[in-house]
Amino acid sequence: MRSAGDLFAELGYRDTSLRAVAAAAGCDPALIGHYFASKEALYDAVVAETVRPAEVFREAIGRRDPDAAEWLLRHAVADWNDPVQCRRILGVLRSALDLPAARERFRQSLVPEGVAETDGIRLALVSSLLVGVMTSRHMGLLPAELADEADPAELVNALAPAVASFLAADPSGSVAPCAPVHRSRC
Repeated sequence: MRSAGDLFAELGYRDTSLRAVAAAAGCDPALIGHYFASKEALYDAVVAETVRPAEVFREAIGRRDPDAAEWLLRHAVADWNDPVQCRRILGVLRSALDLPAARERFRQSLVPEGVAETDGIRLALVSSLLVGVMTSRHMGLLPAELADEADPAELVNALAPAVASFLAADPSGSVAPCAPVHRSRC
């Protein structure tokens, strides 16, 4: 799994072969076939281990308290600050951008099974925000005080109101006016 995660992160799904995974792991390729029916099954296992928001999202949605957004963000930022985990997440994102099947697997990993449709919409909004911020942070597009890996408090504080609003959003479409002067949707 570790070798597969590293290769998927480095090469993407398309350019990672089971032979290359076996060589990196120092094992016979048949051993991979014993545990994983296909490259897709191995990739699914790597995605499930790498992109683990389902249980965190489920708890954040279930909490329904003001601290849920900060709690969720602390979990996300901890993964972003782990160099190995961050590299693997970015590899999963690269594969998801490259292949429709990988994109669908990534999407499924973000929204846990059994959540209500409205909660699924909330989680999709939070996921979109987090993927964008993580990518921007990786690319150096965030101001230094928000990109500080040693002290992620500024980033958590900056994002918490947006995440909290997504967690509490009414995805049915009824939106409060943005301001008295401007009546379009927020």
